[in-house]
Amino acid sequence: MRLERCLKLGPRLPPSSQIKRLVSGAALKFDRLYIGEEFCENLLPGPKQLAACAGALLAEGKKVCVLTPPVSEKGLAVLADLFAGLKKIKNRAGNLDLTVNDFGALELAGKSRLGVKLNAGRLLRHNAFQTDKDSLRVIDTRCLEAFAELGISRFEVAVASKKFRTNFPRVSEKAGAGDFRLTMYYPYYNITSARTCLLGTPEAGRHGSVRTIDCRRECETAAFEIVHPFIKEKIVMRGNTLFLRFTGELGAEKSLLASRIDRLVYDPFR
Repeated sequence: MRLERCLKLGPRLPPSSQIKRLVSGAALKFDRLYIGEEFCENLLPGPKQLAACAGALLAEGKKVCVLTPPVSEKGLAVLADLFAGLKKIKNRAGNLDLTVNDFGALELAGKSRLGVKLNAGRLLRHNAFQTDKDSLRVIDTRCLEAFAELGISRFEVAVASKKFRTNFPRVSEKAGAGDFRLTMYYPYYNITSARTCLLGTPEAGRHGSVRTIDCRRECETAAFEIVHPFIKEKIVMRGNTLFLRFTGELGAEKSLLASRIDRLVYDPFR
């Protein structure tokens, strides 16, 4: 087993005309590219654009994982079109993954019969795992079993330290609870997400609704550092999510693989 090294793109996708340059340049050393959006439905690429990008990357020999965020009814309609586009991509089996961060999106993906491997995203990890400064633990083996019954054995996580403890050796192998693999993102650990953008969305008012407000998409161009005398860590806010920057060095490949982490995703703010 080897560690698969990945790069997260976006949320803006490169046009098809620049895929060859990307694959032979900045993405050359990465095994798999992550495209799409995992935190906010307003940043989802257009279904045709995303399918075209995924298809072009696959044609250039790159493996691809498509990210999807928590969604409202509006977002589910976008995902339905997106999934329809993914089904038309040739040679997707084994080379194309789909990550979901919403149980509605998971159900829709199952009904769409995409024929691709499904992963549980970072926003679903808390159903089965607990992460803190120095540990990554399974807290609900029944949840792992339920995910396994849905065909999901890969979970996406982030940690805030290069040294962390796990309880994985004690996790039962019964019913597939212990048969899971992890994808770890770095160098930013997502702390929490809101349903709306913290700065890019104007004040809706006490009795207002964000449904009537247009997203300014400010998070595509800027991130903000939160400074407070009571907070020692560097907290970064982008869009609807707060992040903690991972400041240490990553563990050795051998130690990551021993912790069931066999995918490493570099997720820069861009």
